[in-house]
Amino acid sequence: MQITFWGTRGSIAAPGPHTLRYGGNTSCVEVRLDDGTLVIFDAGTGIRPLGNALQAQGQPVRAYLFLSHVHWDHIQGLPFFAPAYAAGTELWILGPEGDGQSLEQIICDQMRSPYYPVPMGALAATIRFVPLRHGSTFALPEATVTAARINHPGHTLAYRLSAGNKSLVYATDNEPFGPQAASHHLPQPAPLTELARAADVLIQDAMYTPEEYPQHVGWGHSTYLDALHLARDASVQHLFLYHHDPEHSDAQIDTIVAHCRAWLAQQGAAFTCQAAAEGLQLRL
Repeated sequence: MQITFWGTRGSIAAPGPHTLRYGGNTSCVEVRLDDGTLVIFDAGTGIRPLGNALQAQGQPVRAYLFLSHVHWDHIQGLPFFAPAYAAGTELWILGPEGDGQSLEQIICDQMRSPYYPVPMGALAATIRFVPLRHGSTFALPEATVTAARINHPGHTLAYRLSAGNKSLVYATDNEPFGPQAASHHLPQPAPLTELARAADVLIQDAMYTPEEYPQHVGWGHSTYLDALHLARDASVQHLFLYHHDPEHSDAQIDTIVAHCRAWLAQQGAAFTCQAAAEGLQLRL
C-alpha cells in the first residue's frame, strides 16, 4: 500500500506561514493498494486537493471513503471533492451512524439549503452509503477494513486496513482516559490497543501536549505521550502523530517530535515516530 497525507490538521483548517511544512488542511489520508483500490480516510479539507489530483489523471474514480466520525472538520471537504461531480465516479461512503440518523441522512444534511447550494442528489457520481459499527469488517477486493469504537464525543471509529501482510491503523480523535479522568497515562481502551496490535503504521491523534491536556479533559483528544504509549503497548512499527492542533506552528510540532524522539531513546523503544505532514508519502 502507498499512503499519502492530504490533511493533517485538527478542528479547523489553519493555513498560513507558520503551518506550511506540516500543513493546514483538516483530516484526509489516501491509501492506494497494489491492485489499484483507492481507500480514503476522512473527508476534511484535504480531500479537495486529493480530488483535484484524481481528476487530473483523467480516469474514472472508484473510491472507498471511510469516515471516522461526522464532526465538521472530518466531512467539510466532501462537497468540494471534484470527482463527486463527474459521471462515472463510484464512491462508497462508510462510517458510523448517529443517534436516530442514518449515515446517508447526516452526510446529505450538510449539503442541504441553507448550508450549501448543491444538494447531494445533484451530484453525478454513483454514491453508496454503508453504515459501520464497532467490530464491523468491510471486505475490499484485496484487503479488509476493521472498525473499533474509540473515545470521542459522538460515534467515532478507528480503522485497521489490512492488505497481504501489511497493515495501517487510522485512529484520529481519541481520548484514552475518558472525560472523568483526573490523571495522565492510563491505559488506552482495550479495543484500540488490540486494533493496533503489531500494525506497520499507526496514524494517531496527538493534538495536545501533556501541559495543554488538563484544560481539555473530555474533549476527546490525545497527547503525544498517549500516542507513544499506544504505539509501544500495541507493538507497532511506525507512529505518525496526527490531528495537529490548529494553534500549533511548525516550530511547535518540531519541538513535539524532538520530545518524542528523546522519549524513544530513553525507553529503548523499537518503533519510529514522526509528525504527519501534508504531501508526505510512504510505501509499505
